[in-house]
Amino acid sequence: MSTLPLAEIRRRFFDGGELPENSVPQPILHSWRRCLGLGLSAARLRPPERLDSQRLTLRQQDNADWLQLARPAIDALFDSVVDEGHVVIVADRDGVILNQMGHPAFLDRAERVALLPGMDWREDVRGTNAIGTALVTGGAVRVRGSEHYLERNRQLSCTASTIVDPQGQMLGVLDVSGLPRKLGEAQQLQVVTAVRHIEQRLFDEHTRSVHELRFAPDPATLATPRCARLAFDDDGVLRAANRAALALLGLDWHCLGQTRFAGLSGLSMEHWLSRHGSGIASLRHGGQLYSASLLPPRQAAVNHGTALLHTGSPATSPRRPAAATRHDSASDKVGRKHDLALPPGMLDTARRLLEADIPVLVLGETGAGKERFVQALHRISSRAAAPLVAVNCAAIPEGLIESELFGYEEGAFTGARRQGAKGRLREADGGVLFLDEIGDMPMSLQARLLRVLQERLVVPLGGGAGQKVDVRIVAATHRQLEQEVAAGRFRADLYYRLCHYPLTLPPLRERGDVAQIAANLLLQHGSAGRGITLSPALADFIRRYPWPGNLRQLDNLLRTLLALADDGTVLTPDHLPASLRGQEASPRHTAGTLHGVLQQHGGNASAAARALGISRSTFYRRLREGGHTV
Repeated sequence: MSTLPLAEIRRRFFDGGELPENSVPQPILHSWRRCLGLGLSAARLRPPERLDSQRLTLRQQDNADWLQLARPAIDALFDSVVDEGHVVIVADRDGVILNQMGHPAFLDRAERVALLPGMDWREDVRGTNAIGTALVTGGAVRVRGSEHYLERNRQLSCTASTIVDPQGQMLGVLDVSGLPRKLGEAQQLQVVTAVRHIEQRLFDEHTRSVHELRFAPDPATLATPRCARLAFDDDGVLRAANRAALALLGLDWHCLGQTRFAGLSGLSMEHWLSRHGSGIASLRHGGQLYSASLLPPRQAAVNHGTALLHTGSPATSPRRPAAATRHDSASDKVGRKHDLALPPGMLDTARRLLEADIPVLVLGETGAGKERFVQALHRISSRAAAPLVAVNCAAIPEGLIESELFGYEEGAFTGARRQGAKGRLREADGGVLFLDEIGDMPMSLQARLLRVLQERLVVPLGGGAGQKVDVRIVAATHRQLEQEVAAGRFRADLYYRLCHYPLTLPPLRERGDVAQIAANLLLQHGSAGRGITLSPALADFIRRYPWPGNLRQLDNLLRTLLALADDGTVLTPDHLPASLRGQEASPRHTAGTLHGVLQQHGGNASAAARALGISRSTFYRRLREGGHTV
């Protein structure tokens, strides 16, 4: 490698001069030449365009299947690099960043160079960079400091590797980025290892109904992610492979559908199985001797053993088992009845996250129906028969919440019950723990919760043996957790553990026809049996009113109207309480509506909040947000 400073090498390159041999790594030099040929300027960048939240969400949903399988490996990678000040980035096959999580100190720097979700980091857009250049080369790439084509990216060092499925289709890129002096070969190895684990899970998922041949020079690696793997259908035709197998055999992805088991081993699969079964045998190919094992299908074959193989376009997702299809149908039914006009697929997305043991974080305004959503999620999950244990982190006094969550041993503190208490986490063992208003959890408790999420071991107050728990976590909050992290009120490491794929529950005013939602709520409360209906005038009021208390306010109002109405009543605006009658029902005047209700109650905030069906703290907060004071 040349001893010339990289700045001098860059100057010679852009001046068209000769470069010393091996002055920069060959992948970097080839990338510089591609960028120069495209007419990219190293000093200037076209104005960056970022996907809006709707388009980004659609991309995330398009990639949800493989992201779900990849999540455990991504989490492990994050845990291994976050303390070093790095960020972990996942991009799709087009180079668009889907997710990003990492150390807050570096996230600020990443934002300055547009290393953010929704940004396009293809090589022909951003020049030489780990994400874009990995997509071009199809492998692992490390780009350090000034090796980036764009001068503005000199403050970064990045290492990335592509992720491919067992049919060779590009799925995306996994990247770790950090400061140049802190990111080196160790991080590159960590990224490559994480991708190897991801591709192993993809292989397992895609090849349940076919025969699998595992082989390696060392028999000790046959059960590890490093072993070579090939999948053959019942006719002995090669249908899937991993990169280790192709590298050992000197093949590429074009061999799929063309290569037969007998051509590789010299034996038919029937002959191999009759001679060796699924035990370890010798496989000779190309003059090399390997230890090999032929494993039977792990799932009953469908349509001659190939129906569960992923053979579609790059955009096609792995097939789900039939049980998942039934869950989709169930979630649609529950969604229509209970989730009250949620965005399409939101409940099913939450179910997939829950089934993959990924924490589900539900965001939304107070009263938006987060608890209803979690109840519906629990009903359609595989844990429907197990407990759903809810803890309101804002409602339990700070001095009691730790014992409430973790339980305690006899004599752990003054007033403790003689027999102790299990605590909500152990009560939820085998089921789902719902941490409502987690943004209000005391900082002192957040560290303990993080350890439970990592180790799944609960130690009660007062000592005693820790107990392993099998629990899935759902959390909800009305707070902006990123702002809470920045203000030092919420731990960054807990935030990144929970915030893999946050789901935002829209406020009631943004959920389509609110009058239809009201009609559905009336039916759930028994209006049909009593012959009580909404008049067109009241339905129109319901559509136009801003509902600052969201679903809770609407539901409380309807329950009250039903309790006061006689059977056969057609509810009209005249049945509304005085606090609502005559108000301007316009979403543009939410803060003004709050202030008007306050005036009607003589400045009594508690009474005004009760009339709106919201808490006093929420009432105060919404007034402040609207520029009003009490």
